[in-house]
Amino acid sequence: MTSIKQKFVSLKFSNAYPPVKIIDGTQSRVLGNGVVQATLSLTITDVLYILNFHVSILSISQFT
Repeated sequence: MTSIKQKFVSLKFSNAYPPVKIIDGTQSRVLGNGVVQATLSLTITDVLYILNFHVSILSISQFT
């Protein structure tokens, strides 16, 4: 999950996602999902684009 639009190499906007609850208890809208090129050799798919999300996090299960 990230709110940094520039990180996406492809991004598909969608209203199909429910809001996510942030650790501070607030909710934030999911604007879509896409692909992020984390490094030259690491491409991450199905990354959620979250409005007002102040950190970028990664699910370990995505790699296993």
